[in-house]
Amino acid sequence: MKEENMDTKKLELLSAALRTLGGNFDVPTLEMIFSLKEEIDTKGEAISIGEVRAVSQKIAKKYQENNLNTRGGNLEK
Repeated sequence: MKEENMDTKKLELLSAALRTLGGNFDVPTLEMIFSLKEEIDTKGEAISIGEVRAVSQKIAKKYQENNLNTRGGNLEK
């Protein structure tokens, strides 16, 4: 969990740095880019569109769940 928090912190810092240059990449977008790059580096040309889609869906689901948990916590207060 600590490593995941550090990765998120790194992505937040990268996102902020890119905004100063006029780029607007949020943390989920950056995580998707780096996750897909890692998969492509691992599998090379053998990667399929289905595998790319699976990685994208995994990241999207993660942030949808985080968003729902955050909203749910705010509703209870």
